[in-house]
Amino acid sequence: MNRTEKQEFVTNFKSVLSNSNFVLVTHYKGLTVSEISSLREKFKENNANFKVTKNSLAKRAVENTDYNNLQQFFSGPTAIAYSDDPVSTAKVVYDFSKENDNLKIIAAAMGSKELNIDDVKKLASLPSMENIRAKIVSLISSPLSNIVSIVSEPSSKLVRLLNAKNEKPST
Repeated sequence: MNRTEKQEFVTNFKSVLSNSNFVLVTHYKGLTVSEISSLREKFKENNANFKVTKNSLAKRAVENTDYNNLQQFFSGPTAIAYSDDPVSTAKVVYDFSKENDNLKIIAAAMGSKELNIDDVKKLASLPSMENIRAKIVSLISSPLSNIVSIVSEPSSKLVRLLNAKNEKPST
């Protein structure tokens, strides 16, 4: 990679990181090429990215961004995971690191707030956006289905229900 290509990479990567809500730094020493490929696929499925970069270029890319505080962690075999969805990214990394001891979570940040490993674990334990959306839809649709079932009952049952309400003794 010549000097111009390096500068171009740093500029592009800085732009990508600046537009990301979550950045996570990992050590991947000991992972095979197939394991890294598998990990990248999991990230891709969750609309996240995983990039192995030279530490010097990564340090320059995070300079003057919200992730400037992560510079100190770029030593050794590091890779960066980044996305707009912190929960799914944290889940992918945390789940993979449980299965494979060669992937280690080093540091993370959401915007200018640095997160420790416990914070990443907490993020990974949260439900995904798909689960949250499904719960909201079920909460909204459940009362509606009750109303529909009452209204769709034969009119005689509805009349009996209303008569039963009127015949109740008042206390």
